[in-house]
Amino acid sequence: MKGRLLFLLALLLPDLPLDPFRGGAAVSFRHPLGLDDLGRDALLRLLLAGARSLGFASACALLALATALLLAWYGRRGRGALSALRSVPPLLFLLPLAAATGGLSLPVLFLVMGLLLAPHLEAPLRMRLEAFRRSPAWAAERVLGASPASTLRRWAPWGLDQAASLFPGAWLGALWGEATLSALGLGPGPGRDSLGRLLSEELPRLTTDPSPLGWAALAAVLGLAWVSVPRRPA
Repeated sequence: MKGRLLFLLALLLPDLPLDPFRGGAAVSFRHPLGLDDLGRDALLRLLLAGARSLGFASACALLALATALLLAWYGRRGRGALSALRSVPPLLFLLPLAAATGGLSLPVLFLVMGLLLAPHLEAPLRMRLEAFRRSPAWAAERVLGASPASTLRRWAPWGLDQAASLFPGAWLGALWGEATLSALGLGPGPGRDSLGRLLSEELPRLTTDPSPLGWAALAAVLGLAWVSVPRRPA
């Protein structure tokens, strides 16, 4: 989890400088993947877009976990609705919403993605919290009259550990959701670069004018997909 959170820093990185007069320059020793149409170093753009996609996924996963914790602790009345939401993958909500609105901006996609992932995390978190609520430790806190603040300080590390184990699943869901929408042209606009944006721009060109950036972006996404597949122990 800590390694994935480092990608949040990529959201603060500035954009690469533009030099349209050098756009489309061929591969060279100085530019291993050449330059894109706007004169940006293609390798640096690929690295920056990938880091931003991973940072966006980390931010969404944090929002989803925080929302799921609140739902698991307080959302007893709405568990029927949460169960119905868990039966539908988030992309089935996102695709028609993005198509109807002509694409989702980054803040909207962040909020909607985080809220759609939260119900899928609520059930396992609720099971762990319920076991804690029935434990002698929780009863001792209430009997001894501990304040909510002291209880939070004492048990926050345990709660974070429980949530951290669910972070990778939420992270992957946000990563592929953003990549899918952007690749279909329904994600954030050109002002927000990402792996999905690269695929949206480069995939149509691969059959007619294959660029090193397009193949590299496709290889990066396929590599992430392969790494993300859970492995069964031998």
